[in-house]
Amino acid sequence: MADRSKAEVVRRLFGVNLEQQGRGFYVALEMLAIARGVYLAHQENPQKYAGLLDDGDRVAYKRTSHDLARRIATKSSIAEGDEELGKAVELDSPETLETLHALFSSLLVDIPGRRRQPSWFGAHIYPFVGELIHYDAVDRKLHQRGTSPKKREQASKLTARIKAPSIERYLFRDGGGWAYKALRSDTNPDRKAATQQGLGDLVQDSGTPLGNLAKALSAHDFDYDEEPYEDDSERDIDLYEDLSPWPALLRNGVFNIVARATTPRAKRTENLMHWVPYCLARHQLHLARRRLGFIDGESILLDFGNEANPLRSESQNSLASFRNDIANAINIQAQEMINKSEGDEAKKRRYERFIKANGKAVASPQAFFSETLAAVGALNATAGRRHFTMKPSMLEALVSATIPQGTEMEFDQFCALLYRDYGLVAENKVAAEGPLAHEIDSSILVHNGKAFREKLTAINLLTQYSDATSMVRGEPR
Repeated sequence: MADRSKAEVVRRLFGVNLEQQGRGFYVALEMLAIARGVYLAHQENPQKYAGLLDDGDRVAYKRTSHDLARRIATKSSIAEGDEELGKAVELDSPETLETLHALFSSLLVDIPGRRRQPSWFGAHIYPFVGELIHYDAVDRKLHQRGTSPKKREQASKLTARIKAPSIERYLFRDGGGWAYKALRSDTNPDRKAATQQGLGDLVQDSGTPLGNLAKALSAHDFDYDEEPYEDDSERDIDLYEDLSPWPALLRNGVFNIVARATTPRAKRTENLMHWVPYCLARHQLHLARRRLGFIDGESILLDFGNEANPLRSESQNSLASFRNDIANAINIQAQEMINKSEGDEAKKRRYERFIKANGKAVASPQAFFSETLAAVGALNATAGRRHFTMKPSMLEALVSATIPQGTEMEFDQFCALLYRDYGLVAENKVAAEGPLAHEIDSSILVHNGKAFREKLTAINLLTQYSDATSMVRGEPR
């Protein structure tokens, strides 16, 4: 488990523990794992456990590790041995195990920037159907003497000192808990009910052949919850809605995404996987800049061109500046907490880690911002000279989150909405309204706007009519 005491400064500033390890898709994976677990707990005992997004003091959810499927996907050793594996997989036919490996390895979430194949617990299955959704886990030494019948049964399958799967937060770092709390605390009853229904459709059992196979394999996981896990970490999460618009933007975007009943389940899930982490990264930036005294929201130049130009340079500079804003805000927050520690030397030592400009304590939450945006496709690359853009999957998620189901919007109106709600600048008319008007030549922004139209057309979200009208819609026709 993460040492939460080390994250006091980060939690105080951003309302949630934001670390590099929990970046990118792990935010959405954790949110969906919580939602799936709540669904399972409520199905098991609706009188005792709250339903999806229901109010309550504490969230209780059933955690599925999918440790067997993930170990098969990565060809990791099965600590329990062939006898236990044979209860789930027909070992008389080696082709069965190879087929399962080929299937589940193809379903693993791609984490951009990885340099080597991860261990099984670093590999997560893409949540295309509810039965594939799972929680976090890691290898731990299991003492031969357990405190419960379950632990003793698990220990009996192992030789002494061998590591085996254990359900716990490892790569998940509360980002998904932040998102789930934001959805659960929605004060708009109609939107919340519709989100509840749409999200429930994604996390409930699909009954498909893939779902049935995943469910059958999960019955042979090494670690499992006998009773729903009662999670009290949400009480440490502050949404800071009075300081940031992003919890509200997250809710509205998630509602627009999950309410699209005619859009395939896999596409709605993919859009959530991109939209939810994006919102948290932008929330982090907004809070950092507020801490530094910036009242207005940040403007972000999206570069859709294919060559270097002043717009790209300005976008690159903005990214570097925003990363510095996050580091500086953490430094200021830490110094304030040191000043208020009133002689508590232990606290001072913890907080002092966050006032070192190049220290790991600051580098990790700073990297959460940029690496999350890179992972979901809101930056051009995971390393090197980077600038803001929108790759096809992220652009699809953005449009789906912004335009309500069954509606379309004229291109200029859509660009104005992106600037008003998200501070995104892609073409000249919007730039003329903001502080970027004198930074970039209008001809470059006109060219960038045309490239933006082409990107939307390529993913079938924009139609250009003969009267020069261009309409953007929330899902491909």
